[in-house]
Amino acid sequence: MLCPKCKKEMIVVERDRLELDWCPFCKGFWFDHREWEILCQKLYMTRDVAPVDIYSVPKINVNEETRICPICNEKTEKFQIYGVTLDRCKNKHGIWFDKGEISELLNKSQRKTQGENSINFMGEIFFK
Repeated sequence: MLCPKCKKEMIVVERDRLELDWCPFCKGFWFDHREWEILCQKLYMTRDVAPVDIYSVPKINVNEETRICPICNEKTEKFQIYGVTLDRCKNKHGIWFDKGEISELLNKSQRKTQGENSINFMGEIFFK
């Protein structure tokens, strides 16, 4: 699968039912829709922190480069959770996180999540 940002081949990173596509060049992650739901469950993220159904969040217009969905090759749309602007496939294939956006989202939502558990889980997924 090609990276939505730099168009280079991504690799699969697998841990605890999550099989994410990761770009070793730009360090971004592609979450398929089901993987986002699993992540929310693992991090005890409730609807007031980050909605499991990210397609219920209104899209926004921002002056940022659009990405291309690696599944359907159509332009993604922007949306925000906790002030973090993310890209999602409008055909519901998944979400793109640029380098640092996962950490930013966790840091901004940490007050309402089980903070230490979230950080430990993320470390296990992405750094082991």
